[in-house]
Amino acid sequence: MTGEVELVALGERFACDMHRGLLELARLGYDATLFRQMLDKHGAVEAARRLVLAKDPSYGLCKLKTLGRLDMSVEMWVLLPWYGPLFGPEVREQAERKLRLLEVDLEPELHNLIHREDPTSGGDNGVAAAADQ
Repeated sequence: MTGEVELVALGERFACDMHRGLLELARLGYDATLFRQMLDKHGAVEAARRLVLAKDPSYGLCKLKTLGRLDMSVEMWVLLPWYGPLFGPEVREQAERKLRLLEVDLEPELHNLIHREDPTSGGDNGVAAAADQ
């Protein structure tokens, strides 16, 4: 069982990854304004939870698919095993459902993201969310 202190630290790491991702998306020419506002208002974990649990895929998620960067979507990042304690099964299942709706071959995509971002390997490329709904 993950303790409260560990969950807080994990949430802070998730927030850092979300903010780094926003910077990366800006470099790609995509400004995820609504997600940035959600981060400011709700914090990273709650913003991700709200975004993923929304019924339909967001504009931002579709935009990331167009850019070929679904690896930067919140939906992919809530599926990373080390962030599992932050999100319940409902959130993780909905993230998977949305990605499959976009015809993502989830296993290899997630495998690549895990190997790139594994916290034990020092990867810290960040993520951005896809929220401009």
